[in-house]
Amino acid sequence: MDALNLTLILTFCIIAALSQATHHLAIKSSKLNQTQQQLDEGCSYVATIKTSCSSTFYARGEIDLIFGDAYGNQHGACTHQICHLQLYWTGDSDLILETVSIYNHLDDPVTFYYHTVIPPAGGPYGFDDCHDY
Repeated sequence: MDALNLTLILTFCIIAALSQATHHLAIKSSKLNQTQQQLDEGCSYVATIKTSCSSTFYARGEIDLIFGDAYGNQHGACTHQICHLQLYWTGDSDLILETVSIYNHLDDPVTFYYHTVIPPAGGPYGFDDCHDY
């Protein structure tokens, strides 16, 4: 039950952060800037973060996500199938991360499997599976 509460809290924080992120901030912090960004309209995403039951009962911090597709489109812009994810954790204790799933209304959800400990000022931790596309 405690892991479920943490997952729900982190999911809400991610949704709130993504809904307030501006295109300019996403460009400044991303490594996917080599491709022209779509500036016309954005798309909505839901990120679900699952932590281990072995994680600290209550962790306070911030998780930042940068994700995109094989064409260099990032969150905020409408993407094709997501194949790239970077995660940054700034918090007061280690975070034992199991999975991060990204959902949108156009494509199948994609899940990235971490199964690792993320230290309090850790990152980026991520995947680049775009070579498959």
